[in-house]
Amino acid sequence: MVKAYSSGPRVLTFSEQEYSRMQIKVKGGSFKLTAYTPDSTFIMEYGEDDVHPLYTFRGDLRLNRAGCDSIIFVTSDTIEMRVWRGKNWTRTRPYLGKVTIRPNLIYLEAIVQVPVEEYIAGVVEAEGGMSAESEYHKAQAVLARTWLITNMGKHKKEGFHVKDDQSSQAFKGVPHGKHASMISMAVAKTKDTIATYDGKPIVGFYHSNSGGQTVLPQDVWSQELPYCRTVFDPFSKKESKYRWTKDIPLADWNDYLVVPAEFDWSAFFVGLPEGRQTHYIIGDQIWKLETLRRHFKLRSGYFTASVVGSNIHLEGFGFGHGVGMSQQGAMRMALGGFSWKEILDFYFQKLEFETVQKF
Repeated sequence: MVKAYSSGPRVLTFSEQEYSRMQIKVKGGSFKLTAYTPDSTFIMEYGEDDVHPLYTFRGDLRLNRAGCDSIIFVTSDTIEMRVWRGKNWTRTRPYLGKVTIRPNLIYLEAIVQVPVEEYIAGVVEAEGGMSAESEYHKAQAVLARTWLITNMGKHKKEGFHVKDDQSSQAFKGVPHGKHASMISMAVAKTKDTIATYDGKPIVGFYHSNSGGQTVLPQDVWSQELPYCRTVFDPFSKKESKYRWTKDIPLADWNDYLVVPAEFDWSAFFVGLPEGRQTHYIIGDQIWKLETLRRHFKLRSGYFTASVVGSNIHLEGFGFGHGVGMSQQGAMRMALGGFSWKEILDFYFQKLEFETVQKF
């Protein structure tokens, strides 16, 4: 695990969409292109002073009319990529490392092996790059690095380690936004540091905004984790994703929760205890509010509800599953002078901080 970590994770890029056209260009320096066909191998090398072509590939992955099993770019400079989505090209994303392009039925896949610290910095930027708070970036870097070391084998059988979307960790290339230098410096200052509990790396959960109160992982999924806890989080209440509202047709609500049309929701809602709920108990059924969140595409599972006409009206709080560190809360804490360790100690409990090499 540590060996794979040290050599850099292989990341499936643009994984949130299927695409059959992509463009790739090495920004500068020298690079080598290796194309593998069923019958032979082509190698092309470019020097710093050569004109670097912009390659456009399609689903059957051809180079100079030859069908390829894979094409590999290797360079120490920046590689820029974009893919065709709908009727437009996506924004260009910058990468470092080795890029492997391979066909997948009628589509393409691009896997980038990124140096680990550049990957962590890219995750920090994708997850919270608008923040100008260095201590938040450090806290996010430690959690992102801890998540990586515990998930390196997640997609190993598919030929990569992690995806670049929210099913793994968001990663839109190496840092390139307005706070790129600050983020890279914060990551460097926490180099190889991970969060542990009882001598083992934790599962470093984080979410956008707690809505004012975090929840335990078993209330969202199933596993109990002793280093997670619920905290009242005043820091998240001061941020942009604290409040939301949504109306859901009563008929859709009843159908999903499998109750008769005459069920008295008003009385049910009034009878709920105060504070954040994690479950609804209706007869012999138990519904986790996280399942409602996913089904109705809610911003969070933290809400109060009422019947308004033919709708269920939700007054919601926060954004995300609510387990672990609130990113917006952490940003507010950093703004208030808290260190990255104090931030993580607020949202978790009994953590220790060690280097990856110990594992």
